[in-house]
Amino acid sequence: MTRLIIAGMALVIAMAAQPAGANTSLTIMTYNIHHGRGLDGEVDLERLARVIRAEAPDVVCLQEVDRVMDRTDGLDMPAFFAAALDMEVVYQTNLRIGEGEYGNATLSRYPITDYADWSLPGPEGVEPRGCLKITIDVNGVPVHVLNTHMGLDEEERKAQAGSILDRMPAGHVILTGDVNEETGAPAINAFLEVFQDTFHYHSGDVEYTFRADDPQRRIDYILATSQLNVLSSRVIATEEARIASDHLPYVAAVTVPDAPESAADRGVFGVDDERVDEALGEEHP
Repeated sequence: MTRLIIAGMALVIAMAAQPAGANTSLTIMTYNIHHGRGLDGEVDLERLARVIRAEAPDVVCLQEVDRVMDRTDGLDMPAFFAAALDMEVVYQTNLRIGEGEYGNATLSRYPITDYADWSLPGPEGVEPRGCLKITIDVNGVPVHVLNTHMGLDEEERKAQAGSILDRMPAGHVILTGDVNEETGAPAINAFLEVFQDTFHYHSGDVEYTFRADDPQRRIDYILATSQLNVLSSRVIATEEARIASDHLPYVAAVTVPDAPESAADRGVFGVDDERVDEALGEEHP
C-alpha cells in the first residue's frame, strides 16, 4: 500500500517494504532527468527507471522532476518512481505552474526519518531553486542526504552554496545534485572546504555528465563528509543513459560507520554485579 502525505511544499510517499539486513555500504545516484524527456523528445519514465535500476542504488537524488504538469501529460513522477523502484520518496516543489509542480525528488531504500525543504536565495524573475534534505536510518546510523539544483549565475550559486552550508546538519552528510558549475568555480570551492569529492575515486571512461550524448562538462556531484569512506564512483554512460535525459547519471558508493555499541548492547543489564545494580537502580527499563 502506498501512503501519500502532503506537508507544506513537500510530498512524501512511503512504501511498506523496508530493506532487510545490516548493510553499511551505501550507493547514491544523482540524476537530472530533464522532466522525463529524453534527447529523442520522448517522455519515457520507464526508460529512466531502467537506467536507475541497472545500478541498484540505495538512494536516488533526482532533479527537474515534474508532478502533474501539462507538458508531461499530468504524470505524477515522484509517485511513479517510488512504485517503479520500490523506494520511499520525498518531493520538493520549487516552481508551480498552474496546478503543476516542478522540483527535486529523493528516493531511498532505507527508512526516511526526517526531511526539510530549503528554499535557496536567488534574484527575482529567475527560476526558484531549492535543496531537499532527508535523513535516512542506515542500520541505526542517521545519514543526511542533501539534493540540490543550483542556479545559472555564478554569484547566485555562491549565495546558494553559502545558504546550504549555513544550514548543514552535523554528522554524516552527503551533498548531491546539479550544481551547474565545474570544479574550481566558487560554489564548488566552498563546498570542498567541508566535503570530500567522490570523483577522486572515479573509474570508467567517461568523466563528464553533460550533455548526455556528447558529455563535455562535469556539473553533477556527489560530495561526502570525511567520516564517510568513499569506495568508488562513476558516470553512467550506457546506450540508454545517453538518450534518456540531457544529463548522465553519476553514482558513488560510500561506507557508513556502524552505530557505536551501547552498554545495553554489551549486556550490562544481564551482569550479576551489585555495583551495576547500584548505578542503574534496582529496576531497569
